Amino acid sequence: MHPPRTLPFLLALAALAALLLPSAPLAAPAAGTTAAVRAARLEARGLVTYYELRGSGLPLLLLHGGAGDGRQFEHQVGAFERSHRLIVPDCCCQGRTTCRDDSLTYHAMAEDMIALLDHLGVKQVDVMGWSDGGNIGLDLAMHHPDRVRRLVTFGANVDPTGLNEPDQRWAATATPDSLGPGTRAAWVALAPDTTRYVEAMTRVLALWRTQPRWTAADLARIRARVLVCAGEHDLVRRDHTESIARAIPGARLWIVPGASHGAMLEKPELVNARVLEFFSER
Repeated sequence: MHPPRTLPFLLALAALAALLLPSAPLAAPAAGTTAAVRAARLEARGLVTYYELRGSGLPLLLLHGGAGDGRQFEHQVGAFERSHRLIVPDCCCQGRTTCRDDSLTYHAMAEDMIALLDHLGVKQVDVMGWSDGGNIGLDLAMHHPDRVRRLVTFGANVDPTGLNEPDQRWAATATPDSLGPGTRAAWVALAPDTTRYVEAMTRVLALWRTQPRWTAADLARIRARVLVCAGEHDLVRRDHTESIARAIPGARLWIVPGASHGAMLEKPELVNARVLEFFSER
């Protein structure tokens, strides 16, 4: 039997992985490349967004999971930078990015990404998003169809009931302390204001409890080519993931064998190969 992969377990896994990584930048360029890693910040829309640029080629926006930061793509950047110009931000209230003085929403974070793309002069982008990052990617593709060429989502959901029942129950009553000491340590290691942990994670938890609230009609507005992915043992219900793929015109579904919600952490070589194949298809 596959071991349980609940939301608290995966938060602990992601936090542990982050704590083992350097605080900045993500990593040195991959062997055989000459790409420099450039870290920068953008002040716009009421917050200061931290982001990293590396590689060359078609622009690829990498969107991390909730309560995390761009370091979650440590196992992807080396493979992707050979063919893509990577844009790796930390989203609002997470990583090295400051908090805005209002509630956290997927749509607001998607609009933050549009501001970043505008700042960089990027007219159209490929997107890979994990968990909350996948939700932000879906919002981008719905509201800015001309800006997203292709989209890959891992473990996205379109309403809070998409999670398995145990994770719905956990999220309903979770507090910042429920996220565990590893999440706190990983957040404090990067945060511009280390005193705002409880405030930031309270916003993240409220986001998980109440959002997103998209319908099949909303998803049908997406015009990008989309690959909808989830782990075989994902905390997002299989039927929920399948319904997302059905609702998006022309979308394809990939269930990563033997993986949980953290497929890109657990099976990076398999994930990287499939994602790059999708982005390069004609």
